[in-house]
Amino acid sequence: MLQDTIVKVVVIFSGLANLFLAIYVYKKNSKDNINKNFLYFGLAIFLWCLVNFIMLFEKNIFWFRVTYSIGTIVTLTGLYFTLALCNTKINKWLQIFLSLVCSVFFVLIIFTPLLFENLVSFTSTAIAPVSGPLFYIWTAYMVFLIGTTLSVPFIFIKKVDEERKKQILYFLLGEAIFGIWAVLVIIVLPSLGVNQFSNLDTPATIFVVGFTSYAIVKYHLMGIRSVLFKAFIYALVIIILIALLLALMSVGSYLFTHEMIWPICVVAILLSIALFFVGRLFFVEKRDLEKAKINLTEMLEQSENNRMKVETERDKTATIIKSFSDGLIILDEHDEIFLINPEAEKILELKINGLIKKPIQSLSVFSKAIPIVSALKTGLTNILKKELILDKDLTIELSVIPLNLNEKDIGHLIVIHDISREKTVEKMKTEFVSLAAHQLRTPISIMNWSMSMLKNGDFGKLNKKQKEIVESAFKTNEGLIVLVSDLLNTTRIEEGAYLHETTMTDMKKIVDSVLDNYKDAIKKRKIKIEYFEPKNFPQAKIDEKKIKLAVQNLIDNAIKYSPEGGKIVITLKNDNKNIVFKIQDSGIGIPKNQQNKIFAKFFRSDNAKKIDPNGSGLGLFLTENIINAHGGKIWFESKENVGTSFYFTLPI
Repeated sequence: MLQDTIVKVVVIFSGLANLFLAIYVYKKNSKDNINKNFLYFGLAIFLWCLVNFIMLFEKNIFWFRVTYSIGTIVTLTGLYFTLALCNTKINKWLQIFLSLVCSVFFVLIIFTPLLFENLVSFTSTAIAPVSGPLFYIWTAYMVFLIGTTLSVPFIFIKKVDEERKKQILYFLLGEAIFGIWAVLVIIVLPSLGVNQFSNLDTPATIFVVGFTSYAIVKYHLMGIRSVLFKAFIYALVIIILIALLLALMSVGSYLFTHEMIWPICVVAILLSIALFFVGRLFFVEKRDLEKAKINLTEMLEQSENNRMKVETERDKTATIIKSFSDGLIILDEHDEIFLINPEAEKILELKINGLIKKPIQSLSVFSKAIPIVSALKTGLTNILKKELILDKDLTIELSVIPLNLNEKDIGHLIVIHDISREKTVEKMKTEFVSLAAHQLRTPISIMNWSMSMLKNGDFGKLNKKQKEIVESAFKTNEGLIVLVSDLLNTTRIEEGAYLHETTMTDMKKIVDSVLDNYKDAIKKRKIKIEYFEPKNFPQAKIDEKKIKLAVQNLIDNAIKYSPEGGKIVITLKNDNKNIVFKIQDSGIGIPKNQQNKIFAKFFRSDNAKKIDPNGSGLGLFLTENIINAHGGKIWFESKENVGTSFYFTLPI
C-alpha cells in the first residue's frame, strides 16, 4: 500500500512540476518562440503524468492506451522545442509528415488493438500488455524522434558561445536521462519480456524539470533571471530527491531479484549523475548566493549614481535614433536584431513584434525587406550606399557599418536611406532631356542641311562676307548636332538601353577610320601622330558605332588639348585576353585635384574650359560607359602641363 502511494505521489508531483515550469517560462516571455514550444512540451508532459495518475486508479486497457498516445505527443513536442532552442528549422513537409504520423498513432493507439491488444497484469510499478502488429513500427517512430531530439543540439552547439552552449547541454542532459529512462522501461525491457518497471516512465520527467531549472538558475536559459525562481527550485530539488529515493527504495525492495540486478544498477547510475549536478546546484549555488547577498547592498549603493548616468545617456541615444530621418537597424554581436527605429519600420512596413533577437534573415517575411536580405546573404560585409529597388516607387541606398568598442566587434549598423524622390527627379530630368534632344534633332538637322547648301553655292554664289557668316553658322550648328547626339546617348545610358548590336569587328579599322576623319584637324594643328599596331590582330565582339564614338572622343580630346606641333602616340595591342588601346598626348594634362571627377557627367577641368569654353563635358562620361558596357576597363595617367595617357581594354 505504501509503495502504491509513493508511486502516485511521484507521478502527480512530476506532472505538476512540469506544468508549473512550463507556465512560468511562458509567462516570462510569451512572445518568444522557444518559450511557446516549451509550454507545449510541458503541457504534454503534464497530461501524460495526469493520465498515468488516473491509470493507477482505473486499471484498464483504455487508460493504458491513452497514456501511450499522449506519450507519443510528448516525444514530438520535445523534438519541436529542441529545434526551437537550437534555432534549427526542418523541412515544412517533414514537419507535416511527423505531425500526421503522430496523429495517426494517437488514434490507432486509443481506438484500435493494432498497437496494444490487452493487459495481462497491472501493478503500481508494472504493466504487462499484449502488443499488437504495429507495436514495432510505433517503437521505430519513437526511437527516431528521440534520437533526432538528442542529436540536433550536438550539431548546433558548435556555433554558439559558451553560455548558450551550457544552457543547451544541461537541458540536453535532463532530456537524455528522461529519454533513455523512458525508452528503457517502456520499450526495451518490455520487448525483452521484462515488465516490472514499465509504469515508472513518468517519474523520469523530473529530470527534465531539474536540469532545465538548473540551466535557468545558472545560465539564464530562455532569458529568465529570477531569485524567487532559485528559491523555488531548491525546494523542488529537495522534494524530488526525497520522493525519488523513497520510490527507488520501495520498488527495489519489492522487485529486486537476481535477474533484475542490472536494471536497478542502470537506474542507480542515472540517479547518481542527477545527484551530482543537483548537489552542486544546491550547495555551490547556496554558498554563492550568500556571498552575493553580502556584496549586493554595497554594489547597489556604488552603482546607483552610475545607473542614473547610464540611463540618461541611453535615453538620449534612444531619442536620437528614433528621431533619425534614415531607417536604422542595429544588430548585436551575434548579428541578431537589437533595435529598429520608427523610420525603418515605416520604410519597410515592418511589424516589430517578434523581430528583436532574431537574425536579419527573419525580415524576409516582409516583401519590401526581401531585397535587403538578398543583398546581405553573402554576409554583413561593408556596404556603402548600394542602390536597391524595394518597390515600384521605393528606391533606397543601403549601407552596412561595423560597430566596434575597444577593438571588439559589438554588432553592425544597417542604414536605409530613402532616395525615391531623388530618383523620381532624376528620371523626370532624363525624360525631359531626352524629349528636348529629340525635338531639337530634326530642326537642327534641317538647318545644317540648309546652311550646307548655302555654303556650297546651290542657291547662288555668296560674297566673301556672306560666306564667312554661313560657314560660322554651319560650324556652330554642327556643334549643336554633336551636343544633341551626346545628350541622347546620355539618356540611353541612364535608361539602361545603350548597346544595340554587337558583331565581330576589326578594332584596327575603327581606329584607322577615326584617324582618317581627323586628318584635316591633325594637319591644321601640325600634330605628329605615331600609330603602333600589331599584325594578325584578332577581332572582338563589340558595338562598332559605340566603340568608334569612344575612340573618337579620346582622339578628339588629344588633338584639341595638345599644343600646335605636339605629338600623339596611339598604341593598339593584344595581350591574349584583351585588346588594349592607349593614346598618349603632350597636352595640358588634368589637374591632380580634379582627376577623380574626370569621368563624371558634364564635368570639365578648369584648364580645359580655358581652351574650349563650349565643350559639353559628356565625352569621357560616354566613353567610360561604352567601355564598361562591353565588359572592359578604362583608366588614365596624367600630369598637368606634361600630358595625359588614356587606356582601355576590351575582352577578346
